[in-house]
Amino acid sequence: MLVKQKLTILALFLFTVPDAPLAANAPVPCYTFHNLGTLGGNLSEGTAVNNMGQVAGYSYTASNIAAFLSRPNGGSLSDLGTLGGGDSSGYGINDRGQVTGNATLSDERTTHAFLSDADGGVLHDLGTLGGTQSFGYAVNAAGQVAGQASTLHDIDIHAFLSGANGGSLHDLGTLGGSESHGYAVNAAGQVAGLSYITQNVSTHAFLSEANGGALHDLGTLGGSFSLADGVNTSGQVTGQANLTGNTAIHAFLSGADGGTLQDLGSLGSGESVGNAVNDAGQVVGFYNPLDSSPVTHAFVFTDGQMLDLNSLLDHTVSGFLLQSATGISNTGFITGYGKNAAGKINAFLLTPNAAPAPESSSALSLGVFVAIGLSGALIRELRRKSAV
Repeated sequence: MLVKQKLTILALFLFTVPDAPLAANAPVPCYTFHNLGTLGGNLSEGTAVNNMGQVAGYSYTASNIAAFLSRPNGGSLSDLGTLGGGDSSGYGINDRGQVTGNATLSDERTTHAFLSDADGGVLHDLGTLGGTQSFGYAVNAAGQVAGQASTLHDIDIHAFLSGANGGSLHDLGTLGGSESHGYAVNAAGQVAGLSYITQNVSTHAFLSEANGGALHDLGTLGGSFSLADGVNTSGQVTGQANLTGNTAIHAFLSGADGGTLQDLGSLGSGESVGNAVNDAGQVVGFYNPLDSSPVTHAFVFTDGQMLDLNSLLDHTVSGFLLQSATGISNTGFITGYGKNAAGKINAFLLTPNAAPAPESSSALSLGVFVAIGLSGALIRELRRKSAV
C-alpha cells in the first residue's frame, strides 16, 4: 500500500543552517512566524493554507485526533468535528474556508472523505467509489475535491475528483496499474497524484486533463519512482522523484500542463521533497541537510533558488525548528509543522513581510530539537492516509 511519507523527530541536536545562494537581484523573502499550537493535545500539523491565511490541518485533542481550521493570519484553531466517529483530519482548503479531509464514521472502522461548508461549517460525507473507504486531500474554488477511494468490494484504490461543492465522485482510473491516488487539484479540475504503471512495477506522478480527464504520466528524474503532491493554475506540478539509478529523491517542478520536470536539487548532501506550489511557481517542502541525517528542514524554492525557511524569519524563534512546509498560498502564506522548544510537533503559519529584514539572508545558527523515526501519532496519521 502506498503512503505519503512524513518525518518526525525525537532527539536533541544542534545544527547551523548554511547560507543559501540567491539569484542575482532577487529579493530575499522574510516571514513572521506564528506557532498555531494545538487543540489541547501534544501534536498538530498544518497541511494547507488559503489566501487569507486560514490554515487547515489536524491536531490531537485531549481524547482524539481532530481536523481544524484556523482564523485568518494565524488565529485560533477550531475543531471541525467528525462524521460520527472519533477522529478526523483536514488536508485541503479553498478561499471560502471549505475544508476537505477524512473522518471516521460511527462504526470507528470506516473512514470517508468529507467537505465542510464555508468557514469550516458542517462536514458532508463524500461517499466512495463503491467500496468502504475514501480520503479527501485537496479542494479548489468550485468545491471540487481530489482524493482516493476504494472501488467495489474494496478491490482497488483509485484517485477521484468530485463534482462542484462535493458532488458525486468521478473515478480517474490509473496509468495502467491497479492503484492511483489524487493529492492536488487546480481551478480547472486538473488532478495531480501518483499511480502504479503497467504491471504495477513502479509508481509515476500524473496530471489529469481538465475536470478529471485522462491521466498523463509525468515521468521521473531518471529513476523508477515519482509522486505529484501539488499543482497550480497553469498546471505546474511539484512533488518528488528518483534520480537516475534510484540513488536519491529530489523535489521537482514541472513545466506548464505537466511539462518537463525540473530537478530542484537540495540543500546540503541530502534529499528533498516538494509538497505544494502556488501560481507564481514558488514551491515549498522539506529537505535533509545531510545524506545520513533523519532531520528535515522546511524550504521554499523561489526565484530559481532553494532557501531554508529557518533562515528567513524576521526574528529568532528560540527552540523551534521548521521541519516541513506543506502549503503555500498565492498571497505567500506558508504552513507546515515543526518541533517546538518543549519537544512537541506544532503547526505553524509564516506570514510574508512587505520588505526583507536587513539580515534575513545571513546564516542563522539554531539550537533546535530534532528527531529519529516516526512518532506514534504520525504513524497513526500515515495509516489513516493509506488505503485500506
